Amino acid sequence: MIKVYALSGSHGIGKTTTWKIIRQLVNNDKFAFVGEVAHGILVQMGIRDNWKEKIFGYNAAYNYFENALDFITVASYLVHQGKTIIADRSLVDNAAYRLCAKLPLNTIHMLEFHNVKLFTFFMRSPKREDPTITGAVRKILTRFKLPYEEIFIREGDPEGTARLVLEKINIMEQQ
Repeated sequence: MIKVYALSGSHGIGKTTTWKIIRQLVNNDKFAFVGEVAHGILVQMGIRDNWKEKIFGYNAAYNYFENALDFITVASYLVHQGKTIIADRSLVDNAAYRLCAKLPLNTIHMLEFHNVKLFTFFMRSPKREDPTITGAVRKILTRFKLPYEEIFIREGDPEGTARLVLEKINIMEQQ
């Protein structure tokens, strides 16, 4: 079994900031850290700043893009078997964007296929979240009956948010 704790939710609310702080706080070989990959792929494609106009509406290209994200995500989990993974995003986020683009949800099954036990910290910020993406994340979590907990970002206190998530991870790891 591969155990993954992932930070999921709308873009721009502080998932990556929270993940980076958790990474700094933990100096334990028990954990592996898997970062967000979409940004790097979009940069390599030369469309980071205008990806919605360039690819989101073009279903075939966007489907290939999301497939690439899914396969890279799962490959990252497989590489770190034997460690508990703390991830900045997961297949849940990819599936949420697929749902918004009306693409098939054909890769979420990879969690079960590769025996990935995913727990999602559903990161929320009413001030900054995109309601469409937030709703899509919630639909994916509930439709596929994935375990999760909502975490509201502590505005102005990213370290406090990171410490809260890390405390919850440590409690779950002791069970």
